Amino acid sequence: FKQDDSCSIAYFGDGATTEGDVSEAMVFASTYNAPVVFFCQNNGYAISEPTSVQAKHVLARRASGFDIPAYRVDGNDILAVLAATRLALHRARTGHGPSFIEAVTYRMGPHTTTDDPSRYRDNDEVESWKERDPMLRVERFLESEGFDVEQLRADAKTKADALAKQLRAGAIAIQPDPAEQMFDNVYSSPHARIERQRAEYKAFAASYEKAAS
Repeated sequence: FKQDDSCSIAYFGDGATTEGDVSEAMVFASTYNAPVVFFCQNNGYAISEPTSVQAKHVLARRASGFDIPAYRVDGNDILAVLAATRLALHRARTGHGPSFIEAVTYRMGPHTTTDDPSRYRDNDEVESWKERDPMLRVERFLESEGFDVEQLRADAKTKADALAKQLRAGAIAIQPDPAEQMFDNVYSSPHARIERQRAEYKAFAASYEKAAS
């Protein structure tokens, strides 16, 4: 790895921790002391399966099996998440290797547009989490510190609307890259198999162009 303060942070859900990819990534990171932070957003459900079905213990404890220090924080507390993330990033940037953060939060809505969360959780559970909404908690904190929350909310909306307009304009202006560009950075140097696949793709695309003409 480069000897600078570069590092990476990977965000994933609680369900991903039961997949092999996360374990394999932590094996690699621990072995090579990689400057990376594993950030698990534990919202209580992997689609419809509760975390209790996925793990016997809290998810943060899994990192210890890879000799990776872990932090378990209130995922609805913005300041707690910020503090844990800063600590983990500092460890990575100063050569102390990977860290694991489990942010315990909650998914208020359905997992997808076809999901019906009422089939696997009751309304009392959802209502109990509404009071823990992170934005509501920040607003209450700011009010207690004497800030004009209404003005802050209005300023935030103005900035958000301007940013959304800028992003929409940028997205509309984007021109698609040539599809064959996907072969360019698979390897750092020319590779016979990739060049063969590139040629096969170009021939395949050309066959459609010929059929359409």
